[in-house]
Order: sequence, then structure tokens, then C-alpha cells
Amino acid sequence: TYGDWSSDVCSSDLGHAFRVLSRNGKADPAQGWQDTVLLSPRERVEVAFVADNPGDWLHCRILEHAAGGMIGVVRVA
Repeated sequence: TYGDWSSDVCSSDLGHAFRVLSRNGKADPAQGWQDTVLLSPRERVEVAFVADNPGDWLHCRILEHAAGGMIGVVRVA
């Protein structure tokens, strides 16, 4: 879940493809494999991916988002 903002944002897990399993706790079975997902304000998305590409992967590269707390790193070892 991301913080308060006024518009949709794209989130990506660079280095891995993933499947969206649910949105806000509701199953989302129609989604195929992808590398980005569009998130609405206060939306929660559950994803699954195969962690087969070692490294530190950012899920957002936009510096303005980092200032708002919308950035993180997925570490695959």
C-alpha cells in the first residue's frame, strides 16, 4: 500500500516479471505476467514472482515518489 497522493502511479519490480494476485484483498485472476502495475491512491496490490535474478531491485525510480515514501528495494540473494 502506498501513501496519500492524488493520482494513479505505476509501480514496477525491475528485473522480474510478476502476476497480480489480488487488489485490496480481492482476487484478480485475469492478470497475466507483467513488469508494471497501475496503482490508485491507497490501493493495496499483492503480487507473486520468481526470485531468480539476484540483486537489489527498486520498485520505483521517480525521486518525487521517494520523497513521499513510495520507494523501496526488493533484495534477491
